[in-house]
Amino acid sequence: MTPRHTFSGVYTALATPLKNGRADLDRLQRHIRVLAKDGVDGLLVNGTTGEGQSFDLAERAEMIAACREAAPELKIMAGTGCAALTDTIRATQQAFERGADCVLIVPPFFFRTVSTDGLFEYFKRVYAEAVPAGRKALLYHIPQVSGVPVSFELLDRLQDEVGDRLGGVKDSSGDLTNLVSMCDRYPHMDIFSGFDDYLLDDLEHGGAGCITAESNILAVPAKQLEKTFFAGGDARPLKKLLTEALVFLPYASYPSAIKGLLAARYHDDGWLEVRPPLEPLGRADQEKMVAQLTALGVMPG
Repeated sequence: MTPRHTFSGVYTALATPLKNGRADLDRLQRHIRVLAKDGVDGLLVNGTTGEGQSFDLAERAEMIAACREAAPELKIMAGTGCAALTDTIRATQQAFERGADCVLIVPPFFFRTVSTDGLFEYFKRVYAEAVPAGRKALLYHIPQVSGVPVSFELLDRLQDEVGDRLGGVKDSSGDLTNLVSMCDRYPHMDIFSGFDDYLLDDLEHGGAGCITAESNILAVPAKQLEKTFFAGGDARPLKKLLTEALVFLPYASYPSAIKGLLAARYHDDGWLEVRPPLEPLGRADQEKMVAQLTALGVMPG
């Protein structure tokens, strides 16, 4: 792995299993142990796929601790972004206290017309109060969901302000040009693709790897792509396979779709439960996705 990266490889954006509306930590830990056997390098807890914004700060902290307990050998990244500055600061502090190696912070997402000056002040305070020297916080670029992009201007200014505590970016925009430009502009940062189909592009431009929902199911071929690339082989067939396997993209609720696949993987319909306002995936949609992945030869379980 490229030594300049602090965090790198294939990270799974964990889905959060529920039981009667609450996080099911036993089921979560069993899933984590399976992912460790799949070969993932790290886990993102409380991200978009994990319905992180649907949980309060105490619940988020509890899940971080459960992840740390289940996988002491893996890197743990925690989503800590909230709409309120004080909540983001406390969530970030708690993440490090509960054993996270780094955090991922989505921009404040209610006021969608804020300036770079306002975002800079927001993140400046988060780093000052919650990210100690020697620790790193990455930013989460997912403007189609948050409504607030992570711009190059913001990254430049934060880099000057907080130095290497600005660890990098997860780019889930789906904009390949932006991802590649970010990798080229910030070679010293850990720039992750948010989708497996751009993993090869990320690596070719010196990026850190991927943090993805689909690696809940497809971690093995993603790791095969990474290993093939670093061994100097032709990883394009694996890129094509991973692109064809993005069967959850047509669904409005990514967490519901991923949970549908996990229910099939583990033969456990308990995985279907989501927290409102999300709705569980229908059986017909679940069967359609499973059939597509089975035809591609990548459906585990």
